[in-house]
Amino acid sequence: MYYINWQRDITIEEIKGQKVVVKRNKSTKDFHEYLLILAYTLVSVLMVHPSSPPLAGKMMLKNEGYETRRSLLQLGIPTPRLISISDNIIVEEYVEGGNLYRVLSDGGLDSLAFQAGTLTGKLHKAGYVFIDNKSQNYLVTSDNLIVRTDLAFIQKQDSIFSRSMDIGSFLASIIDFERFQYDMIEKAFFDGYRSEMKRLPYLYIILRNILAVGFTSNQSAMFRNIARISAHL
Repeated sequence: MYYINWQRDITIEEIKGQKVVVKRNKSTKDFHEYLLILAYTLVSVLMVHPSSPPLAGKMMLKNEGYETRRSLLQLGIPTPRLISISDNIIVEEYVEGGNLYRVLSDGGLDSLAFQAGTLTGKLHKAGYVFIDNKSQNYLVTSDNLIVRTDLAFIQKQDSIFSRSMDIGSFLASIIDFERFQYDMIEKAFFDGYRSEMKRLPYLYIILRNILAVGFTSNQSAMFRNIARISAHL
């Protein structure tokens, strides 16, 4: 139910009779984060929207902590309950439904994508961004509600580029779905976002296409969707 994470090894374990998710840092974590920060900065410059890069190191660990989760909850953005956190290991409650990508790929409710759009809009309204907003970073509860996990890259930013990155990364993560499914999910996500923010940041289309190459597992469906959508712009 949980996907492979490029920062951490993720396992489902049992502690004191409770099923939990244990996230252990990979040895390559720092290198991968450096590459992401470099790529983020370079793309923002090439698009003539230079944006300050995500903060690394201790700030990323702080973002995963109790204080950030309390602040997000106050904004109406729930997260898995944090059980413990250290420099190398994060332990969270186990969310039964798995990640949003898998639920949507199995024909999950469009309302889940609407919720993801709403949570993204709520964060943007507060002047923050997720940066890494792919559908795999949302978990679905047994009550068909979603919670946001993998909080490391959250930043206080309000630039067009950073907000577009949030929209683009979510859409890029589901662009390998079949046409009718992608269209429904995109519309639901946009409707949710617009319930909080009136306008979509306009760079999301370009960023979606750039990010799609690294996110997709079905390249033929990805290229069909990109070509079809671009033809209607």
